[in-house]
Amino acid sequence: MFPRVVCSAVGGLSSVAALKSHGGLNSLSVKADECAKEPKYVGDVIKKKVGFPQPTACCKPLRFKDFIISYDSRNRIPNWVYEHLQYDKLFKDDPCDRRVKVERNQCASNEDKDRPKFTPDCRIHGYHRADARDYCDSDYEMGLLAQPENYPFDCEAFCECFTMTNIVPELPGFNCGPWFDLECYIREKLVRENKSVYVCSGPLFLPVTGDDDKTIKCYDVLGDGEVSVPTHFFKVIVIETHDGQLELESYMMPNATPEEGAEVKLEDFLTPLCQIEHHSGLIFFPEKKCFSSNNRRRGARLHAL
Repeated sequence: MFPRVVCSAVGGLSSVAALKSHGGLNSLSVKADECAKEPKYVGDVIKKKVGFPQPTACCKPLRFKDFIISYDSRNRIPNWVYEHLQYDKLFKDDPCDRRVKVERNQCASNEDKDRPKFTPDCRIHGYHRADARDYCDSDYEMGLLAQPENYPFDCEAFCECFTMTNIVPELPGFNCGPWFDLECYIREKLVRENKSVYVCSGPLFLPVTGDDDKTIKCYDVLGDGEVSVPTHFFKVIVIETHDGQLELESYMMPNATPEEGAEVKLEDFLTPLCQIEHHSGLIFFPEKKCFSSNNRRRGARLHAL
């Protein structure tokens, strides 16, 4: 047993000195420190010692001159690509405007002048990059989510569209069919008639029900890079009108070739935003209250959380 320490104004120093001479004070200090030390949270220990696994070497969205990309390192395709389109960037009415339209051969490959040069994105770890060779001997084309036609007078932005982080596998009938019609509709109607247009494009992997009534997700994978082929694609479009109002149109399309002779209408692909959010795992407008729904659901307000 250690001598009891009495805290008093008189004689306190001698008592402490006596305790120190027996080695008791140091022992009590160690025990007090051990009691005061709280156990460390396991996450803090792991982070300090070895760090957490990261989905890719670059976890933040990838910045380009006129668009931005969130990249999915597991599927080797974008999660989404966001563009801000404005009339004066796509069209010119002033005869004194000396901007020259960019041609695809300005981004041509050294081996083939008729084909664009698809460049790897060095911000992505080599394990997680797609390569143009992954698309060889497949039924799929290298589709561009940010379209170079959206940057006709900017050579840098035009050529950046051929970066591999902007590429997705698309079937030819889809790439030059309803998806192309939607891209033209955005450029030729929405951009022309409004102040500006915000376009978010991305892939989806929807489940299907098999013959045994089991619901599964099934999709193709291309090449040594194991590039996943989406079953569907989406476009979420926010239209800023000239009076400052925001309107929303959202579309979802299957990555499939339309039936020959079938009449395809863009209205058939209008999809409530909540469905796209459910399948994509994204919440598109967490800081905005609501937009006017332009999805032909008249009389309704589309809440965007």
